[in-house]
Amino acid sequence: MSPAPTRSPVVLCTLVVTGALALSLTACTAPSQAAPSATPTSDAQASATPGATPTATPTPDLVSTPFTIDCDDLLDTGSLASWYPGLTAVPDESASGDESRDGEALQQVADADGTTCTWQDSGGTTVTVGVAHFDPDSLDELANELVATSNSVPTFGVEGYFDTPGEIGTAEAFSSPAFVVARSTTFLEPGDAEPVVSAVLSALKQVD
Repeated sequence: MSPAPTRSPVVLCTLVVTGALALSLTACTAPSQAAPSATPTSDAQASATPGATPTATPTPDLVSTPFTIDCDDLLDTGSLASWYPGLTAVPDESASGDESRDGEALQQVADADGTTCTWQDSGGTTVTVGVAHFDPDSLDELANELVATSNSVPTFGVEGYFDTPGEIGTAEAFSSPAFVVARSTTFLEPGDAEPVVSAVLSALKQVD
């Protein structure tokens, strides 16, 4: 059966006569058929609003286990002094200059209740090492982020990365469950950080 033909809407005009005669007749016209107005979605409203900031997808929380270790057990001061003469252990809050202690990686260690240790010489040069324990999924998340933002380093003996954010050498290494960070202005290239990272990884094998 073929569909019924579409019919044009019928417009009825009612002539209202008041008194003897209507003063005038108004021509009947079909009302204009305006297109239905679409209700803008929240995304459309956000894009149309000047200065609207898109909502970022929240990053899954990292799952960590508190980890504490004496700095002398984490990195032998005598070995460190042989690589960088004059460095001695100091409390983080006493170290001069924030360049060795700031940075996203060390903040992640602090947020995970990990351990950070700082060594400094008389000129103010510092080397800071941080270690935190994360579950496998969290370690994968941290490593995947570094794949896109840092440079892979095969000489650390484990999955490792090196970059110089803010012209400060930062080495990051993964030895489950440990996430190791070494950061210093003395690290100009991965080879500068390698002895420190290797010593920390070796120490962790004795305590993990």
